[in-house]
Amino acid sequence: MAQLMIISETGMFHSACRFTFSNSVVWAGFKPKQHRAPAGAGIVDTSDRTAFINHQITFDVDEGRLRGALTTVTRAYTGATYVLSVKDCVSFSADIARNTGLAVPPVNITPYGFLEILAVWNKYVSKS
Repeated sequence: MAQLMIISETGMFHSACRFTFSNSVVWAGFKPKQHRAPAGAGIVDTSDRTAFINHQITFDVDEGRLRGALTTVTRAYTGATYVLSVKDCVSFSADIARNTGLAVPPVNITPYGFLEILAVWNKYVSKS
């Protein structure tokens, strides 16, 4: 069993995911290439976001399913255009969650609001 942690960050609203596999930890999120740009070229960010965690929720997920979600969503977002509230950090996290089988809202919301809905709609391991 692997774990998916979805976070909201301190400071600028942002969401990202930490994937804990049996032999590794991987971070992934989606952000604008140009800092704080509401639209434009986007990049998949794999930097460790631990120092920026404000709130988090963690789920146990089958390792194969979690690896598949990471691969599928990363491919879909690589080279994609970042558009705030359309294809952004929360939609990336939502697509990861959806691809692991979690219940996810159909609309894009704030990072913290997304965590709160996930907590109500799904069984989780930890939340803070």
